Amino acid sequence: MRYLNKVIFIESANTRYAEIKLDGNIHLIGTQGVGKSTLLRALLFFYNANQQKLGIPIEKKRFIDFYFRYQNSFIVYEVMHENGPFSVITYKSRGRVVFRFINSAYQKAHFIDQANGQVAGSWDVVRDNLSRDGIKYTRLLDRYETYRDIIYGNNKGLGSEFRKYALLESKQYQNIPRAIQHVFLNYKVESDFIKDTIIKSLDDEEIPIDLSNYTFHLKDFETQLNDIRLWTEQPVRGENRIRKLAGKIIE
Repeated sequence: MRYLNKVIFIESANTRYAEIKLDGNIHLIGTQGVGKSTLLRALLFFYNANQQKLGIPIEKKRFIDFYFRYQNSFIVYEVMHENGPFSVITYKSRGRVVFRFINSAYQKAHFIDQANGQVAGSWDVVRDNLSRDGIKYTRLLDRYETYRDIIYGNNKGLGSEFRKYALLESKQYQNIPRAIQHVFLNYKVESDFIKDTIIKSLDDEEIPIDLSNYTFHLKDFETQLNDIRLWTEQPVRGENRIRKLAGKIIE
């Protein structure tokens, strides 16, 4: 089972620290301005990695400016996977939101000093903490399309180390984040769109078949099958003459 299990805000979106579990049915309630939309947009960004498609009103701050104000602003997504949990760290680098995949469940101690409660000053500090504990992490990913290719399983052209981080396996996944986006933003989702999304997400890659290989294995198949039939058949009267003859030869 693969699913987003937890989201963690660290010095992000006017929040010093918040850890929100997503492993069940979540019901968000509260008055205006308490952070419901803030959470939903952060979740949507995990799935579509598109700052322009998060439903942020034009008069509001941009996604990167609101969620990643500081050098040590992080959003961490923890994902459960049948091969073991992993995390996705997002932060700002050179004016862009970037990603790194971490081969481990989220651990607060990598971001928050347990002695004094101080938040790690930058990715460099987090990196040192991960290395100290022997936890592997990927190179920096600054192209959103590459990130989407990884989580949706389009691994062609990517290193083998990224395959473990796929939520599903599809080379034609483009409509999937769009459908998720429509749900998060309360857009109308037509049944034809859902059907088209499912169809296009199915891999249609042609797999070559070596017929000569099958010819080799099927050669004399009918003759061999007939030999087996002669050996196993039981006559109505008497005994099987082939087995009887074989018995005499063995003797």
